[in-house]
Amino acid sequence: MHFTIAIDSFKGSATSSQLNAAVEAGILAVMPEARVTKVAIADGGEGTIAALAENLDGEFIEVETLDLLKRPIMAKYLKVGNMAFIESAEVVGLDKIVPTSETYRQATSFGLGALILDAIDRNCQKIYLTLGGTGTSDGGYGLLESLNFSLTGDSFQLPSHVELIGLTDVTNPYYGLQGYAAVFGAQKGGSPQDIADSDAWARSFAKMVSTQRGLDLQSISGTGAAGGLGAAIRILGGRLEAGFPSIADLIGLEEQIKVSDIVITGEGQLDMQSKSGKVPVGVARMAQKHGKPVIALCGSISPKFTNTSDYFTGVFAIQRQVLTLAAAMETERTLDNVKKVMENIIALMALD
Repeated sequence: MHFTIAIDSFKGSATSSQLNAAVEAGILAVMPEARVTKVAIADGGEGTIAALAENLDGEFIEVETLDLLKRPIMAKYLKVGNMAFIESAEVVGLDKIVPTSETYRQATSFGLGALILDAIDRNCQKIYLTLGGTGTSDGGYGLLESLNFSLTGDSFQLPSHVELIGLTDVTNPYYGLQGYAAVFGAQKGGSPQDIADSDAWARSFAKMVSTQRGLDLQSISGTGAAGGLGAAIRILGGRLEAGFPSIADLIGLEEQIKVSDIVITGEGQLDMQSKSGKVPVGVARMAQKHGKPVIALCGSISPKFTNTSDYFTGVFAIQRQVLTLAAAMETERTLDNVKKVMENIIALMALD
């Protein structure tokens, strides 16, 4: 029997590669003759370039830049041939700060510009920017500023041979009730007043962009991704793509699924957001297309995630006892739980 394993990282707990290996260990402990294919996967959030590096023949490039509070850092991106993959969270990740109202007002996407310019200097023709896990809410203005971009006069332009592509798993508009400030501002430390100020600024800036460039940011899906970085990419002449389909295509996931008997996927929590571009549902739809059963493993399942049978043959939460969240998310415990759950699933399958 041939298993294909493609599990997204359990955020703050275990990477895609670690989880895939734990599932493999569980399968082979009970069914040693099984064939297993492991595919590190992501949807454009944290861990994306690590997953891509496992599947693609590339090299990491280190660049001196600034983090979201303008502190000097060394940040890396992945270069694969004439493609560059930059993970926004590597430079301006929320995990680099303790979010407060003060950091919310200070945080800037400025540091990302150095990586884009370095990739251009290295003759990259496609530059992918992943838009998950950021701690910024500056509407993408910091990135524009770092590239000396101006709406009103001569300024930075992407070379004609360079494509800038933002990978995102959200479709939020730039401002309003579903905009970047209203939806994501609080988790980045914003007070109600901070969030209101950000939204007012976004409305004003979008109006300026419309007047000067004829670009309606509010009507473009995903411009509110990553604190408005989606908008900056569009202003620069780039485009936005759904993260999972693009990454799956780059690594040839569908070809692996086609030749498997059973597909195993998962993520830290299955919730309503899982239905909007996240890895497990994306993998499930791909598997269904080819008539393959799909097993999902997760840390927890939200009661709001209903109709699981529409996507998965079976869904299994890995927790084995009542624990604090911190204890449940310990890497060693998570991987051991994944292995044990998989052993039980395979043992049931072996009864046939």
